[in-house]
Amino acid sequence: MTTPQPHCDFCGLPVPGASRARPAAAEHDAPGQEFCCYGCRFASAVTRERGETGAIRWTLARLGLSIFLSMNVMAFTMALWTGDVYGHEQSGTLAAPLFGLFRYLCLLFSFPVVILLGGPLADSAWRALRRGSLSTDLLLLTGTAAAFVLSAVSVFRDRGPIYFEVACVILVMVTLGRWFEAAGRLRAGAALDELQRLLPEFVRVIRGGREAETPAAEVGRGDWLRVLPGERFPTDGRLVEGAASVDRQLVTGESRPVNCAPGDEIFAGTLNLDGALVVEVTSDPGGGTIDRLITAVREARESKGYYQELADRISAWIFPSVATIALAAFGWHWHASGFDQGVTAALAVALVACPCALGLATPLAAWTALGVAARNHVLFRSGLALENLAGVRAVRFDKTGTLTTGSVRVVSCLAAESLDSPAGRLLLSRAAALAAASTHPFSRAIFEFAAARSSAGDLTEIRQQAGRGLVGRTAETGEAVRLGSLAFMEESQCPVPSSLNPAIAAGDVAGHSPVCAGWGGRVQAVFLLEESLRSSALAAVAGCHELGLDVAVLTGDQTGRARKLEAELGVPVLAELLPEQKLAAIRETQARIGPVAMVGDGINDAPALAASDAGVALGCGADVSRDAAQVCLLSDEPDRLVWAIGFARAAVRTMRRNLIWAFAYNTAGVALAASGRLNPALAALLMVVSSVLVVRSSLSLQGAPAGDLRHDRESGAATLRIDQDHQVPVVPA
Repeated sequence: MTTPQPHCDFCGLPVPGASRARPAAAEHDAPGQEFCCYGCRFASAVTRERGETGAIRWTLARLGLSIFLSMNVMAFTMALWTGDVYGHEQSGTLAAPLFGLFRYLCLLFSFPVVILLGGPLADSAWRALRRGSLSTDLLLLTGTAAAFVLSAVSVFRDRGPIYFEVACVILVMVTLGRWFEAAGRLRAGAALDELQRLLPEFVRVIRGGREAETPAAEVGRGDWLRVLPGERFPTDGRLVEGAASVDRQLVTGESRPVNCAPGDEIFAGTLNLDGALVVEVTSDPGGGTIDRLITAVREARESKGYYQELADRISAWIFPSVATIALAAFGWHWHASGFDQGVTAALAVALVACPCALGLATPLAAWTALGVAARNHVLFRSGLALENLAGVRAVRFDKTGTLTTGSVRVVSCLAAESLDSPAGRLLLSRAAALAAASTHPFSRAIFEFAAARSSAGDLTEIRQQAGRGLVGRTAETGEAVRLGSLAFMEESQCPVPSSLNPAIAAGDVAGHSPVCAGWGGRVQAVFLLEESLRSSALAAVAGCHELGLDVAVLTGDQTGRARKLEAELGVPVLAELLPEQKLAAIRETQARIGPVAMVGDGINDAPALAASDAGVALGCGADVSRDAAQVCLLSDEPDRLVWAIGFARAAVRTMRRNLIWAFAYNTAGVALAASGRLNPALAALLMVVSSVLVVRSSLSLQGAPAGDLRHDRESGAATLRIDQDHQVPVVPA
């Protein structure tokens, strides 16, 4: 079992290259704290909310004092430049001693800046070295130290150029830039923070007949809580007393409130609308639905997709490449134009390079996207899942429970004997016993139908055969009893009596799905089931077409029902498919078209989901741990898939744009600096601007639309908003 990677105590993102054990705290860090960068350490010191007023004031005073001193250094430096501009002869007899004084004042004023802002930078670089990595902080520290030391030597020798203003501007700009970066990292997790803040901090616990307000973190399994109207449930539970309408939209995406009665399951984060309730806690502390969702997203952040791996590989070469180019630029310009020009060129190269922009280009966009998707009821298992969904060229839908409501009902039961006869009651009891062992919508419908008319029989060794049905044995004789498709019965040498064939054929034409119950070498009865399309099924298909995707439906239904569905949806429907045939259909689509997404219930379609490039489980709701799916749609509505694909494409476009910008900036900036055409102070400013642009680009994903259906009252037309570029017309059902 691996130990989780440490996370930054400010922005909550993984600490790159950190050891599993937390290092000793720095001077102003709280005990045991760890940060992913110098910017987060600085920002944490500024925004700390634990009463360390002195530390906060000192941090801000340190930055403010450094800015004040740097402005004075620049003023003294500008005074020194007058001699270079107008000539030392025209400056008068006091020019030499006055210029000497200004040089010493530059040294005097810049020294505190180096100590105040360079110290934390040195600490951050040292921490990275202890982890075995050469960080950007080391590169910046080397350039700053070189500028200050060379300038100090020039002052004491009373000749030579000085670069104090460069050292000061570098430190101030880098500190401010890292602060902005840290703020951007913190905002990348804002969507998760919003979910966490929805849960109440204190709850009313009922113990011994008395109510007491208790911190939510101290509530455990078995406790009873009172939840009043307008309050959110702090944890998962079971309703014990009272009845109310509950808004589950946060968890399941259901737009309509659900009426809950005693015995019903309650999810953490859902909203009690209109009743005073008593709930028994059924989850451990930190184990509620919202907590599991947040944990799943945080785990997804730690995994890396293709673009993140690419950025990491490029970043690994930045430090040695920039160091080599800086040394080469120093040698070339020293030889061609003198020592001063060599130092200036080397400093500019070291400062203009921005590994930060490259390092933030994909992770920050991915982290932001994962959080925003979770807020919109879409859970990506990893950054790779996000990229895979963005790249699909085809979508294959399962039918039952995905495009249909999953609310199936038995239209009729075709049997040789009356259901009220002893033989009929035996049929119903055996069907109920088998159906109770499955979660398939057809099984649930048959169980409800049979259990309402007879008690479940005593069957043993019940097992499920994927895509076919269920088989069990009677306790008395061990006779095999089966419940499943017509094909399953034929495979098991249980033929359908000829007297039932006309009714089955008529049901097929009407779009009814047959499920057979058989034993004793023949089918004893046929249940005809009816299901209806989800209201958003047409919108899902239209949206996928709008995105340029090839769409088809894979189902185990009979051909007649498949043709009816094909006419309703306007897409090909492949019928009578077993799980292995669905798997073959996925592979055929991959070979013919390209990457494919399989959308199913995450339970009965595991082989096809696992084989697809992006397996999507629909209706996860409180169950966010379906192993076969890379993407979980918490809502039951398939049109959420359209938003997920559109949003994934927007996220990947942002990653690519960030990568292209960061790579182009570093290439052009280093080339310009190496040629001697870039001032070091301007190079430091450009580095900060580059990082801020990447942060702003990544955070733009937080403005992605939610993908809601919109209706025009006058025309009656409806559109589904996918992203900023796509609105899908929806054909009314």
